[in-house]
Amino acid sequence: MIFGINENTLTMYGTIWDYDGQEFVYYLNYLENKYSEITIRLHTLGGSVFAGNLMCNALERSNADITIIIDGLAASMGAIFILSSKKVKIVNNGYVMIHAPSSGSYGNAKDHESSAKLLRLMEENFEHKLILRTGKSKEEVRAWLNTDTWLSAQEALDLGLVSEIIPASIETVYPSFDPEELGETEVFNMYAALLTSVPTPAANAFMGFPKIQAQQPEQLNFNDNMKQLLISAFALKGVTAQSSDTAVVEALQTEFSNLTTAKTTAETAKTTAENKLKEFEDGRIKAIIDGAASGLGKTFTEDERKTYESIGATSGIDALELVFKNVIKPQPPNILAAIQTQEQKNMVIAGRDNWDFAQWQKEDPKGLEKMAVDEAEKFQALFNAKYSK
Repeated sequence: MIFGINENTLTMYGTIWDYDGQEFVYYLNYLENKYSEITIRLHTLGGSVFAGNLMCNALERSNADITIIIDGLAASMGAIFILSSKKVKIVNNGYVMIHAPSSGSYGNAKDHESSAKLLRLMEENFEHKLILRTGKSKEEVRAWLNTDTWLSAQEALDLGLVSEIIPASIETVYPSFDPEELGETEVFNMYAALLTSVPTPAANAFMGFPKIQAQQPEQLNFNDNMKQLLISAFALKGVTAQSSDTAVVEALQTEFSNLTTAKTTAETAKTTAENKLKEFEDGRIKAIIDGAASGLGKTFTEDERKTYESIGATSGIDALELVFKNVIKPQPPNILAAIQTQEQKNMVIAGRDNWDFAQWQKEDPKGLEKMAVDEAEKFQALFNAKYSK
């Protein structure tokens, strides 16, 4: 679809393609920020019902006073689009065409059934909008949708689809014809040829001459501001606000690629550092165990080594060193512990006197480490009870 802006007028000519919904919302928001009254000049044979539905929703929630002018044809989704405004004008030689939504689908039987269900839901939505606008019965509206229903400007006015008939911007230079015989595409092409062959305001809007061109610098400044925000936010290199959209998008893609690469590199470095740290800690644990075995003049069994390795891995190097310190050289009785006051004893958590070495490791490893220093005999007794063969 071709969009053009001239002051408070948005011109929309052509087929409604899949991404025209987003573009329409952009232009409508732009005009809403500047004007309280907006005119939309429409000439379309329809197109994507999904994009058209987005356009309808944007129009219905707008706070602006919006008037739609049908310059030639409002067919298919275009006929549904005009229902989103109460003020709809049509040129005296214009047409409205109503029919049910259609689409193609691919895949297995379930895919086709899903597409059919979606089309029925869309058709119900069309019916609801037309019933509300015209006051006609569901049977009458459904009859319109079951075929290509062509309406002249007067018929559209009589049904309440439009609110006013206005003189055409161009002279009627084509012979009388039946739109049902020509079909929507040929009717659209006939109007497009007329609109582009004479120097009228409608032709200027359709082709982008000359008032719309005069509006372009302001529109470009708006786009430039958006591009500058992206350039500043992502510190893009090699582009400016005046660079093409493609160049800015490519710069963004490059930046995202660089960020992804940097993230991967950082994660790899983190993993490498963690592996090296573990390797270092494992080496320290092995060295401590080997040193203890040498000090005791014995060779630890595989199970004993695994036990000591587990203590080093879970409780830490310091705890493992304390274990072997007490095993190799028992500590003398702790005098301070022996004269511990009754008040301090009462602070011991009830039931802890019955804990074995494994429960101390699980429930209070720090307390176990403190016991190795302050109550060496008790620690040694617990240790021997668990690990002595």
